[in-house]
Amino acid sequence: MTGKHVFITGAAQGLGAAYAKTFTALGAHVVVADINEGGARHVAAGLAATGAQTLAIAMDATDEISVDRAMGTATSAFGNVEVLINNAGGQFGFAAAEDFSLSDWNRTLALCLTSAWLCARAVIPGMKAAKAGRIINVVSATVDRGLPHNMTPYIAAKGGVATLTRALARELGSYGITVNAVAPGLFVMDKGPEIQALSDAVVSDQSITRPGVPEDIVGTVTFLASDAASFISGQVLNVDGGWAFK
Repeated sequence: MTGKHVFITGAAQGLGAAYAKTFTALGAHVVVADINEGGARHVAAGLAATGAQTLAIAMDATDEISVDRAMGTATSAFGNVEVLINNAGGQFGFAAAEDFSLSDWNRTLALCLTSAWLCARAVIPGMKAAKAGRIINVVSATVDRGLPHNMTPYIAAKGGVATLTRALARELGSYGITVNAVAPGLFVMDKGPEIQALSDAVVSDQSITRPGVPEDIVGTVTFLASDAASFISGQVLNVDGGWAFK
């Protein structure tokens, strides 16, 4: 990955920060993009201290002006984006399906699904011109099975990202651009009663009965970004300890 320009959304914490650390270790020029500007700067500073070429950018992935501005800044710094990792996502609270507000439903779809499209839209022209590129979306193993844990908007949005992945793969393949997705299972990056209940339910039903850690997924993401995966596109690869297929 030496010298490759990798743009990661939602990279101020959790798995996004882990992806940033891995790609810089492989020699890539990494943009740490997040609405949490302080967190993004903290992650980028830590990476820069190791000699990595990195840049923190404050970006609201749900806002097209913010996305386009961030991509312009990144391009000025490192050239066209060669690898986009659409990692930004989340849900606004937990509730029964009938108790979610329309506002929270729309906010969840914007953060998980619309953001992936906006960021892809911003990098596609440069990738088409280069006749090469990698777009890697982050979905969720829950799109295969659902959950009885009050996450309907999130699961629906991530299902949309899976189908967006396949649609873009079909459309962009002739330009040398691959589009794939990773579907993480349970990676406990924060705490709370809802998360603990989810952990208890999911881990006991996995083939590998422990929560995932960043080291379990970073290799999959870097593989899909590499030349070794140049003949793979339109795939959603579960990294979930064998949960979704059971």
